Order: sequence, then structure tokens, then C-alpha cells
Amino acid sequence: MKYYLYSTGLIFVAVAVISILPFVVSITGDALLSLQIPKNNAQVAGVQKYNIPPVSKNLPFPQISARAILIKDLETDTILYQQDINLPLPIASTTKIMTALVGVEYFKQNSVLKVSDSAGIPGTKVGLFRDEDLSFRSLLYGMLLSSGNDAAYTIAENYPGGIIGFVSAMNKKASHLNLKNTHFDNPAGFDSSRHFSSASDMAKITQEALKDYQLSRIFATKQTNIVSLDKRYNHRLANLNRLLSEVVGVLGVKTGKTEAAKENLITLIERDGHRVLIVLLGSDNRFAETTKLIDWTYSNFSWSDFTD
Repeated sequence: MKYYLYSTGLIFVAVAVISILPFVVSITGDALLSLQIPKNNAQVAGVQKYNIPPVSKNLPFPQISARAILIKDLETDTILYQQDINLPLPIASTTKIMTALVGVEYFKQNSVLKVSDSAGIPGTKVGLFRDEDLSFRSLLYGMLLSSGNDAAYTIAENYPGGIIGFVSAMNKKASHLNLKNTHFDNPAGFDSSRHFSSASDMAKITQEALKDYQLSRIFATKQTNIVSLDKRYNHRLANLNRLLSEVVGVLGVKTGKTEAAKENLITLIERDGHRVLIVLLGSDNRFAETTKLIDWTYSNFSWSDFTD
């Protein structure tokens, strides 16, 4: 009986080994093949792709009145054109890109903020009412589409330390980003001898803000409505950036205009998969001149991928 049970056990073991052997061989073979065959087609073909800077055709540069100009290819981080990009200048409401950047690092999208003294702030407005409660997300839309100074100040007033604390955080962020020609003294962009930036620094601020998916969506929004939490107030918002509707490929970012700053415009545009950032400060006609710069950039430069 003992030998019978022993023989039966051996038979079961043999059957089990025979059953799983093909799977073991298959798995082992796949593992060996995976060590030899790369998983993507570029590796299989022995090809490595490189991004190289766009090549200029040396077309004449358009006549532009702006005091500072920066055009940058974002894929290669290459400056395609520059004019006085490190010159400190008034930046008007392009300031609000930094206001948004500091705000999103502290507030959550659904944080509730209360309007107080900011309801009476001068300049461009959403039309907020004192004691109105809105989400931080709604205030971002009001600040970045309608360029609402009341929205910018509401964000700052609800920050720890109020407006003073918020402006301090703006300057700390500027230091963190290693901005050499930037200083803030208000969250909206009012003219002041202590409130300035450069085209180069504004490009860095904008590129940092574009890393945030929510901000990128807001920059590209043409119009929307925001509503107070109690549904009492409804504010219709339209983006002040006309190029969003007029020029193919424009994806935002922010307008600005004061007496000292003249007309400013920071623009993100994408055509044929190539993203370009244009910073225009101190212009007599920001929309017309930015359109000229867009046309010149995509006509003058050619992009190509180098492979080996």
C-alpha cells in the first residue's frame, strides 16, 4: 500500500511538471527576448530623436514700437528674438500672472474668499460686492479674464498677513525664481517706482505659471460666468485678450495697460506643434504688434527634428 501511494504521488508530480513546463518555457523565452528587443519603435530602429533650435531665414524684422520684446521657442528654450529683455519696466496687469502663481500655492480651488475693501479698488473690475463670498477658482477667472483689480486684491486680502503678506510672498517667489530685475509692491499692477519687471523675468514667471494645468485653462478661456456662493451675484467675464479669437493658435496669456507701462501683452501660441512665448512690454498697439511678431516668427523660422 505504501508503494502504491508513493507511485501515485510521482505520477501526479510528473503530470504537473508536464502541464506547467510549456508556460515556464514561454515566460522564460519572453523574458530573454525583452532583454534583447527594445519596447519602442525608435529604439528598435536604432534611432534617437533630438530637438534642435529653429533655423532663421533672416527675413526682415517688422517695425515695432515696444520698449522690450522677447520671443522664445519653448520646446528648446531658445530665444528667437530679443530687445532690451533685462530692462526693468512697469508691467501693469501682467503682474496678475505672479498673483495667480502665488495664490495657487496657498489656496485650494474651492477655498472660500470674502470680498472686503477690494470692492472699491479703482481700475478694471469684475464688479465684486463687499461681503460677497466666492471660490478662489472664480476669483482666478475674474482676475485673469477681465483683469479685475478687485479680484486680485480679494485674493491678497484673504492671504495670511493680508495684502502686505501677499506682496511679500510675491517677492519671495521672484527671489526663488532667480528674477534679477523684478520687484512687486501690489497684486494688481498699479504703477509704482517699486513695481517693475523685465521681459526676461516675465517670461520665466509665465513659464512657471503654465506648468499649472488649471491656470493654463484659465489663460485660454474666452468667456465664462462666475457666481457668488449664495447665488446672489452673477458676473459675466470676457477675456480682454482679443487675439484668442482673432489669431489662430493663440492660447493666452495676459494683457496689461497703464499710463506708465503703456500696452503690454504676453502671448502663448502653438502652430504645427511648435509653442512660442512672446513678451511685449511698452507697446503703442499690443494686439497689432503681437500679431506682426507671430506672423514673422512662424514665417522666419523653420523647425526640424534631427535623428541619428
